[in-house]
Amino acid sequence: MVTKEIQTGVFVHVLPTKQFATTHIAVNFTQQLNRQILNGRVLASNMLETASAKYSSQTKFAQALSEMTGAAFGTEVFKVGQLHTVRLQLNLVHERFTTAGSHILNDGFDFLNEVINRPIGDEIAGFASVIFNRQKEMALDEVAGLREDKPYYALREALQAYFGASDQALPAFGTIDGLEATTAQRAWQAWQDSVAHDRIDIVVVGDVDFNKVIAATNQFNFAPRQQLLQATYHQDLLPQVKQVKSQDEVTQARLVLGYSLTSNSDERFIANVFNGLFGGLAISRLFLNIRESAGLVYGISSDYNPYTGLLLVEAGVDQINLAITITKINEELQHLQQTLVSEEELAIVKQLLKTSYTMTLDQPLYLADRLYNQQVLHQELTDEAWLAKIDAVTAAQVQAFAQRAVLQLQYEMVGGDINGD
Repeated sequence: MVTKEIQTGVFVHVLPTKQFATTHIAVNFTQQLNRQILNGRVLASNMLETASAKYSSQTKFAQALSEMTGAAFGTEVFKVGQLHTVRLQLNLVHERFTTAGSHILNDGFDFLNEVINRPIGDEIAGFASVIFNRQKEMALDEVAGLREDKPYYALREALQAYFGASDQALPAFGTIDGLEATTAQRAWQAWQDSVAHDRIDIVVVGDVDFNKVIAATNQFNFAPRQQLLQATYHQDLLPQVKQVKSQDEVTQARLVLGYSLTSNSDERFIANVFNGLFGGLAISRLFLNIRESAGLVYGISSDYNPYTGLLLVEAGVDQINLAITITKINEELQHLQQTLVSEEELAIVKQLLKTSYTMTLDQPLYLADRLYNQQVLHQELTDEAWLAKIDAVTAAQVQAFAQRAVLQLQYEMVGGDINGD
C-alpha cells in the first residue's frame, strides 16, 4: 500500500493488486460528529447518489455509469466512535476487460469529480428542490420504517438512554426531526462545508499505477484543511444502573444490557478475543450456554465498540424469562472475570476470528474499508501482523480485560402492558 498526502488533510491510499477484475475507489469525507450538520450531510449524500449538474436526472446518471462498462456507484454514511463519514464508492471493470483505447480509470475519476464538485443546485437555493424533496421524503420513509425492525429499534432506544443528550446518541443516518428540519439550502451548505473542511481519504484497490491515480485525483482541486480527529468517546460511569422498560407491539421481548468497558488501542486484539468468547461468535458462551443449553432466548449476541468503551448484549426472549436471562448473562460474564478460559476454548475462538478476517481479504470493499480505518485511526498493520496479534492474546489478558466491565444499562422492550399485566 502506498499513501500520498496530495494536499494538507487530503490523502490518497493505493493498494495495487492483480487479485481482482475490478478497481474499487472509495472517497471518504470525515469530520467530528456534529448534530448541527449531520442531517444535512445525510441528505447531501443521497443527492450525490442521484444526480449532478452534468447528469441532471436519474436517467442521465445511470447512463453515465452504463457508459463506463456498467460501473457501480453508491454513497453511504457511517460512524466510527465520534467520527462521521460520508463515503462515495465507485466500482469499475479493469481496463483489460474493456475495448481498446478505453481510459475507464480516468473516466471514473472524472465522474467522481462531477459528483463531488458540481452537485445539482446552486449557492442561493441549495440542491435542486424537486429532486431534493423526493430524496428527503425517501430518507424519512426509511428512518420511519426502522421503527418496525424491533431488534434494531430496541438497540437505538437503548443507546439513546445510555448516551442521553450527547451527540454520540445520534444515528449516523440522522433523525426524523433533524431530517424534516433540513432544507435544500442547509444540505447544500453542509456538503460545501464537508468538501472544504473534512479530512478526505481516497482509497483505490486494484491493478492500477500509483502515479496515474495521483494524476487523476489532481482534478479534484481540494483546498488544504486542518482536521484533528478524535474517534474515542469517553463517558463517565453512571452513579447507578440505568433501567429502562418500554412497551411495544412485540411477540418476544427485546433485552439490551450495556457495560462500560474502556480500553486503549493496544488492547483491541484482547477485546476481539474477549468478545468472541463472550457472545460475538456462534460458539460463544452466551450462545451455547444461554440459547442452546438453557433454551432461554431465541437469539443472543454481544458486541464491543472500542471507540465508545461500550459492551452490548442483545437478546430476543420470552417476557417471562427476562429476569433469569439477565441473571444468566451476568453469570457468564462473572465466569470470564473469575476463571481463566481453557487453552482449547481460547484456540478455537482465535481460529474462528482469524478465519473470518482471512475470508475478507478477497473482497475489495472490505480491503478499502480496512485501509481507511487504519489510516484515519492510525492503526496500520499488515495482515500477517494482525493474525499474529490475535495469536498472542493470553487467557490472563482476557480475564483482566473482562474484569473491567461494569453494568450501566438494562433496557427491556416488552409487549402488552408495560407492568407485565
